[in-house]
Amino acid sequence: MTHAPAPSHATYAGRNLHGQVVQELGRRVVGGVYPAGALLPNEDQLCAELAVSRTALREAIKVLAAKGLLEPRPRIGTRVRATEQWNLLDPDILAWRCATGADAEFLQHLTELREIIEPSAAALAAASHRAEQLADIAAALQAMRDATQISEWVQADLAFHTAVLKATNNPLLMPLAAIIGSALESLLAVSARTSDNFNQALPDHQKVFDAIQARDAQSALHRMAGMLSDTRALMKRAVIPPPG
Repeated sequence: MTHAPAPSHATYAGRNLHGQVVQELGRRVVGGVYPAGALLPNEDQLCAELAVSRTALREAIKVLAAKGLLEPRPRIGTRVRATEQWNLLDPDILAWRCATGADAEFLQHLTELREIIEPSAAALAAASHRAEQLADIAAALQAMRDATQISEWVQADLAFHTAVLKATNNPLLMPLAAIIGSALESLLAVSARTSDNFNQALPDHQKVFDAIQARDAQSALHRMAGMLSDTRALMKRAVIPPPG
């Protein structure tokens, strides 16, 4: 069975057979190979296609059912649920959505969610951070300075935003790192095509860091909001094609 590697923040990274089956079926559902309302092929066909046992297939279907993607029905089969019933904040679903060709509307929704959450998180980080947490933000910022290719920049950028979330000392915010990760990975291709200098946002990140370091919550909020507003403008100018 062939499959593309999942982003690092996904839960099922395809390192074992169970993970591979979850990945492959998840990508097929989210990518529209099996559209909403459709029945999956029967067990015998899927087991043959994926070269797995019935047990491995059934365990994978249980995982995807828990994520809201599938609904197994006795004597009927396994049906793909409507997208409104999917757990869209699940790290794997986010990763699969981006990997199978995130459209402009989906990326806009990701950006809107970030705009709601991250400015307030930056303000909370300014008020609540500990010394070692500030050091983590600084290290991510340095990694962004040192990046020589866009893939390095994206990973450092993700580390920066994740470190800001950690510095809030609010554990309920940490799952949102997966949302940010999916958004940033999706923007990689956009940034590569629309900017001659992929690290042109470095000064904005520096301003966010400076505000957090100064424990200036209002400035941190406004600096982060401004940076995300620029991201929204970038998204509007770009069209993201499906991978392939």
